[in-house]
Amino acid sequence: MDKIILKMENLLGTAEKEGLFNKAVVGMIFPNGKKKLITLNTEEDTVFDIASLTKVCPTSTLALYYMLKGELSVDTKVIDYIPELQTNYREEITLYHLLTHTLDYRIPLKTLCHLPPEKILASLYHYTFDIPPGECFNYGNPPSILLGILINRLTGKSLQELGKSIFFEPLRMEKSGYFPLQNIPYAHILPTEFCAFRNREIKGEVHDESAWVLEKIHPVGSAGMFSTVPDLLKFVEMILKDGYPITKGILKLVSQNALKTKEETALGWELHSPKFMGTKVSPHAFGKTGFTGASIVADPKKEGAIILLSNYTYPKRKPSPDPINRFRSALADAFFENL
Repeated sequence: MDKIILKMENLLGTAEKEGLFNKAVVGMIFPNGKKKLITLNTEEDTVFDIASLTKVCPTSTLALYYMLKGELSVDTKVIDYIPELQTNYREEITLYHLLTHTLDYRIPLKTLCHLPPEKILASLYHYTFDIPPGECFNYGNPPSILLGILINRLTGKSLQELGKSIFFEPLRMEKSGYFPLQNIPYAHILPTEFCAFRNREIKGEVHDESAWVLEKIHPVGSAGMFSTVPDLLKFVEMILKDGYPITKGILKLVSQNALKTKEETALGWELHSPKFMGTKVSPHAFGKTGFTGASIVADPKKEGAIILLSNYTYPKRKPSPDPINRFRSALADAFFENL
């Protein structure tokens, strides 16, 4: 363990020197169940905007929860819950396509952030696809936005309410949720960026512009969650323990390939992706990244996980994700090669 910790500290120091970020927290779960936290210029329980980690914590994991309860299935038709969906192929689009990002939306939502929320949603509801659902993998925000709406229609509750009652309170994730300024001290939240769209520093509100607009209606499935590394360690540990005691049976859903295409993606989670997971994990490793400099990599075969939260986008966004992906990959390799 000491050797791994020293490598983590060296990697964080190098990242700071190279200007990748200057504040970060790394958390690790070891095969014996022990956890370790390493910090860079901030506190262990600092609250970060976790960006697209929202897609799995809580959005897609909520969908898996209701699948395990028998209330949803991969064959659930989206129009049964979102009849406003008037795209071509509307009769064929299922929960499977939302969870695996196999809807070929070619629409950059950042170009729609000047519209009111209803018009942003209308652009998704009335989109014309060039490719039938399921024929290609195209990662993006639209499927997760639709997934959040579907879960809201299924339950009558917001993602904020469901995340809190099903995951955060039982797991004692006390600093996790949407809209952190409602219950987290301002000083405990890290600023995310200077936003050109809003012309101010963003702190405690979602960095993603379209998600920020859509939150005027309700929390969205693609972004908006805030959390800490200690909280996320509890969430990931729950999955590594096969969902006990919340979602028994979930591990198979998040650690086995769900796609019929050449890509490897599980239901909701990314699977075995060297781009950010490195090369020392098993084929069943699952994880997720977030635009703000966040990542989760967990390996059920090696019984370990590593989580990174950083201020990668502060004070402004970088032109490419390549540097942070190289760091994530190096971090994962340094951890998993020594397990």
